[in-house]
Amino acid sequence: MPPTKLIRNLPRMKEIVSVAAKFGFGEVIRDTKLGTFLGKIKKIHDIEQKPAPVRFRLALEELGPTFMKLGQVLSMRPDLVPPEWSAELANLQDSCPVVPWEDVKKELETEYGSKLDSMFSKIEETPIGDGSIAQVHKAITTEGKHLVLKILRPHIEKTIHSDLQVLEGIASLLNNHGAKLGFDPKEVIDTFSEALGNEMDLRHEADSTKMLKSMTADECATFPEVFSKLSTKRVLAIEEIRGVELTKWKDAGFTQDQRDKIVANGAQAVVKQTLEVGFFHADPHPGNIFVLDSEQLCFIDCGMTGRVVESMRQDLAMLLYGVSENNLETVTKSFLRLGDISFDDVNEQELRKDLQDFMERFTEGPLGDVDMGVMLTSFLDGLRKHNVKCPGDLILMIKALITIEGVGKELSPKFNLLEYAKPTIEKLVKSRFSFSALKDRGTVSAKLMAQLVERLPEDATRILDRIRRNKVRLNIDVESVDHLSDAMDRSSKNVSWALIISALIVGSSIMVLANRSGTMDLRATLGLIGYIFAGTLGVWRIIQQMRIK
Repeated sequence: MPPTKLIRNLPRMKEIVSVAAKFGFGEVIRDTKLGTFLGKIKKIHDIEQKPAPVRFRLALEELGPTFMKLGQVLSMRPDLVPPEWSAELANLQDSCPVVPWEDVKKELETEYGSKLDSMFSKIEETPIGDGSIAQVHKAITTEGKHLVLKILRPHIEKTIHSDLQVLEGIASLLNNHGAKLGFDPKEVIDTFSEALGNEMDLRHEADSTKMLKSMTADECATFPEVFSKLSTKRVLAIEEIRGVELTKWKDAGFTQDQRDKIVANGAQAVVKQTLEVGFFHADPHPGNIFVLDSEQLCFIDCGMTGRVVESMRQDLAMLLYGVSENNLETVTKSFLRLGDISFDDVNEQELRKDLQDFMERFTEGPLGDVDMGVMLTSFLDGLRKHNVKCPGDLILMIKALITIEGVGKELSPKFNLLEYAKPTIEKLVKSRFSFSALKDRGTVSAKLMAQLVERLPEDATRILDRIRRNKVRLNIDVESVDHLSDAMDRSSKNVSWALIISALIVGSSIMVLANRSGTMDLRATLGLIGYIFAGTLGVWRIIQQMRIK
């Protein structure tokens, strides 16, 4: 972080470090440069006894909107943090202090200008939702249409921008000093920053909602209508959904037949979005789903979506199919393709053993007998064990499937998501080996080969010309060379400082010995000052080395 930004954000950084220490994370940061912000750590005994994931969630809630949103993003990404942490972060309370109506009205007047009164006949002053990023109010247009307005909190962009700068600085310090957190802080903040960029522009959510509605809406599920003319970067106007929020299904008194139909509609909707279309709602939890007439579902809050290409969906289908067929080779190849790695990147023998254990955990036989949620969770565990980084959207897709299966089993204990996904999975498996697919892949391969043959003479001539002019360069990537270079740099600095301190001691000794008068003259005084300066430098360097270690 540049010095000017560091100085500007020092108060907030100190506050973050203090809260971290309060919730029991002081020892993690004490040995880093952040340790300079720590005074006497004041721990709360009751909190200290709680597990680390719980303390982390409580700390995020205390730090405010940016950090609460960070926790929500991490709860969707079990590939970035350990599963027990992401599970705990799913319990984050997305409730913040209500923004006064006067401030909300100013935001609307800024966005709509003088047209505000001519657009709406009524806007309810009491919000129906108060999230960490935005606040939601019911409204009625002058044409009589009932809708809801999602309005970004005043000055939220400035707050988040400032907090992101601080988080990036903290992540770099933790990485450089090897803090043991169980995850990569910099990767987490980079992912979070990208996700927030989308949420800070509500036009992104408007576009996603419209695309999901046009691409996936059917008799099973739909999405709210977006009023584009009333939506801006900071205000999203969508249809008011009048139905039963799925979190209140017990109070709604649904019969078992109704619950079974709700579950079936939800499963078919998510399978269609994820495996058929490849563009999906990434957070289908009960708070984002309403039950309409005839048990049709309506998904809201489309701020977080994912997109997965067909080849990746085929690979996931092949993984599930390979498990049901107990085919280790199919499962292994699918695992490697999903992780975009080769056997050179992993321990092949250990990987095959783990995948064999992975398959044996599940029932052999028909595809519909396999527990999809447990299988996908085990797949994510395998990725973490072998340090395989999958594309973020694939992780979101798996998370969406796991989430909807959890919702389904809550309403209907006998629910099995794979029964609904089976036709789509079989279709994807067949499409990979269909005549048209083989023909397309063959055509692509032939074109690449033709381009290679066409360019071969030119490339060979260029290489021979470079050899003739002695301009061939060989780049060798040596592992850990950066660490070696850093170590050598530190060693050379230590030698330089040692020479400087030694020279001061020797010079001071000469000045003191040159005084033969028995009283303190100028030479003796300069020698004494030299000793003090050399001693101070020595102590300072020792402290610096202890902090680095």
